[in-house]
Amino acid sequence: MLKQGRTIAMGGLVCAMLGAVVAVAQSGDTERRVKENEVPAAAMAALKKLAGGATIHEFEEETINGKKFYEGEWKGPDSHMEAKVTENGDVLEIEESISADQVPAAVRTEAEKMSDKGGKIKYEKITLFVYEAEFRKDGKGHEIILTPDGRRFKQIEDEDEEGDEDLDDDGDDDDDDNDD
Repeated sequence: MLKQGRTIAMGGLVCAMLGAVVAVAQSGDTERRVKENEVPAAAMAALKKLAGGATIHEFEEETINGKKFYEGEWKGPDSHMEAKVTENGDVLEIEESISADQVPAAVRTEAEKMSDKGGKIKYEKITLFVYEAEFRKDGKGHEIILTPDGRRFKQIEDEDEEGDEDLDDDGDDDDDDNDD
């Protein structure tokens, strides 16, 4: 009976793993190491500019939802650095390895709560690049935040009580970032 239970449990585990593999395969998302000559010229130029003369020692190509991105890794002046760019060279994010004393106390506290007690925690500071567009549609003010490759990051519909919009969130109905 114990052996049969183990066989059923093992079968369930195998099915779950196969399901996960199929889900990843169907999503079309991939990540692979590539050589420098496989990185499009615009993406390579952006990565080299970010590296500032440092040697980029590893390249990766990621495909997410059918869009290709390129990552480069290098040794920065103080730490390990990574950047992700679009095929056209638009910067999506920059990652910098940092020490625990460079991390806000709230981040350290939460990471320590979630990790194994006494375990080593690796920190990275990630700078994301997003763009905001403010506009009117159907008589209402909107703002949308987009990633450099055009994916929607966040959308907000904002209209005050009189029907005038306050797109800059400073309490008045204009968009000058001044309270008066």
